[in-house]
Amino acid sequence: MKKVAFLFLFLLVIVMTFAAFSGTKFSVLGIYTVNLDDPGSYVDVFPITYFDIGLTDNLSLRFNDYITLDSSVLTYDIGNKTYEFKLPRYYYLQYKIGYDILLMFGKFKFRDYPYDLRSDFSFRVGGFRDDLGDKDYTLNPMNMAIGGYIKPFGEIKFGGAYDLENKSIYAYAGLDARYTKYMFYLSQDNRFDKLSASFAGYNSIKWSRKLITQLYYGIGYAIPSTIDSISEITNNISDLVKILPLPKIALGGKINYYPLYLKGLIYYNMDENNENIYYLDVDAATNDPSNKKWLYEARFGYYLPKPWTLELFFQGNSLDDGILTDYITNYGIKLMGEDFDLTFAMKDINGRADGEQKFVMSFTTWTDFVITERSLTRILF
Repeated sequence: MKKVAFLFLFLLVIVMTFAAFSGTKFSVLGIYTVNLDDPGSYVDVFPITYFDIGLTDNLSLRFNDYITLDSSVLTYDIGNKTYEFKLPRYYYLQYKIGYDILLMFGKFKFRDYPYDLRSDFSFRVGGFRDDLGDKDYTLNPMNMAIGGYIKPFGEIKFGGAYDLENKSIYAYAGLDARYTKYMFYLSQDNRFDKLSASFAGYNSIKWSRKLITQLYYGIGYAIPSTIDSISEITNNISDLVKILPLPKIALGGKINYYPLYLKGLIYYNMDENNENIYYLDVDAATNDPSNKKWLYEARFGYYLPKPWTLELFFQGNSLDDGILTDYITNYGIKLMGEDFDLTFAMKDINGRADGEQKFVMSFTTWTDFVITERSLTRILF
């Protein structure tokens, strides 16, 4: 097994070496969180690396890693020495034609959602990602898998992935236009033994130069489900139908009337007996809906001279004690710029760090190291 693993790594090194002369780019995304009022947990740095090799105009070999997290290691004994090689968390072949066709093979991220509620409100209902169902959020990818999507006509989109090792399956279909998206999702995850179904949508309307409205929503269901073959999924559909009156729902929107805007999100769980085990895609503890009947966040914003925006926010839920009234559990103010934000809140606002942080600065950096813009085939032929 070690020899096979070493041979695979050796081939990757050869490809990477020669690909240095063709369509190759190395990129680093740096995510920095500075807790200005907590010297015990002052700064968190989370770099993500990307290495893309253009084999042809449409085919690429891609590597992606969260380098501060543990990942697989290859060991190989040469003489009296043992050598270790850190494998990237994701490595796969990708074939892509514009926005109409995407095929992937290997260990890849697989995710889809019409609107990124998680980036704005720290959680999401509807859609899925490769580690959906991982309550500890260890960011473990799927095993070797095949997946992708196709838009065969118009804005209709079909996508899915199949894990070749544990036979988990993910599928989705719907309308994927620029300002209107409706998507249905179904997945049988054999790592976490659950059958999940959800729907998510997004609508944006520009009424005038100043007035723009957005609406985004998601609804999710899941039941315990263990299968040995794909055909067995249909046997559990009836159990999924039984919990249709017990959804987990997220509904949000934004009214933008320049230079002012109002936006927010409401979460509601109609399941009182824990029959619906749909996993909530949570980014941090700041707005974690777990064990809560309802949750909301409201934001009032004002556009300052570019790129700055000033925002006042309020949060509330059915579980935590209120600080202004029974329905306001936290509030604060936020200054946002391009890839930068500064937040001050009355309670903990950084769910990624232990302790309580009320004054937090976050920023991201993106660095590209472009070796060549041409693919390997264009260089050789």
